[in-house]
Amino acid sequence: MPPFLDPTHPQETSVPTSPRILVIGDSYMSAEVFADALDGRVDDVELRTMTPTDAPSWSLDALREYEGDPAEVDAFIDGHEVLVVHGAPITRRVLEQNPSVRMIGCARGGPVNIDLDAAAELGVTVATTPGKNAEAVADLTIGFIITAFRNLRPALQDVDAAAAEGRVIAESAFEGARWFGSELRGARLGLIGLGHVARLVAARALALGMTVTAYDPFVADAVEGVTLAPSLEALLPEIDVLSIHARATAENRHLVGEAQLGLLPEGAVLVNTARESLVDETALLAALRSGRLRAAAMDVCEPDGPWRELVALPQVQLTPHIGGATFETLARGARMVVDRVVEHLEHTEERAS
Repeated sequence: MPPFLDPTHPQETSVPTSPRILVIGDSYMSAEVFADALDGRVDDVELRTMTPTDAPSWSLDALREYEGDPAEVDAFIDGHEVLVVHGAPITRRVLEQNPSVRMIGCARGGPVNIDLDAAAELGVTVATTPGKNAEAVADLTIGFIITAFRNLRPALQDVDAAAAEGRVIAESAFEGARWFGSELRGARLGLIGLGHVARLVAARALALGMTVTAYDPFVADAVEGVTLAPSLEALLPEIDVLSIHARATAENRHLVGEAQLGLLPEGAVLVNTARESLVDETALLAALRSGRLRAAAMDVCEPDGPWRELVALPQVQLTPHIGGATFETLARGARMVVDRVVEHLEHTEERAS
């Protein structure tokens, strides 16, 4: 990777003059968030915002998880060299019709809203923000584990029901007998994957007194305090919590299915803050209904899977993909993109001089 694209080497320098930069915000990440990060570092910036639509006028076959119409993106571009986006759809047609664009800074770990093949063929640099949401996802993972261990969801539901029914709560400490849970200290956490997020989860879990074992076929050396398991089958029987942090591929769909769930000790907890395709949710539902699993917590779910039946169970937590939804993640992503843009502009100036 050329140094000007290396996300591990941000450069806090400014560029006195720069080509025109187009920032396109959306409903998740506003143009103003980018503008705050750009302020004082680059000049000649134009801000635009995508209009959400369910009926884009151009083909989007090569893209997924985007917002807006590529025709609107095309209309925004007026000789700009650099595009800064989050979810705006950047298609082959957009790039072919706008040869002035030489770089796209995308504030996502995976630029699924950009036709990467077209960008490569046309010589357009694409820079991303890997790990921008890692801290937030790690926090949510630990929160899920605590909530599961302490039976917080059914306890909170009981308070809601008491309010609706006119019952009184918290009259006596004896009420707590209904919600006995467990402490994290001494519990055994198992991680599938030992990338950036998993390592942050491990550090938090170790600080809380948990033991941590991980399985990752692509990692040869464990991090401090973490034991590496030789296989997934060796990991599963020895843990109390399974937390999934693997990348989704065509080959690992339903990586955790009926057979794998059957290897977990009775009363184990499953947490998935990675990708919905990694868990066979039909098998998960059966394991929860049978009582083999104590609880499950997920920030992702298969849209056509049994998520409605899962969320009806009091021991299941299901959130609508909020893992990276923090203000800090937005600001971090914007800063990372701006670092990449500054490096690109400096590199361009060096070649021109």
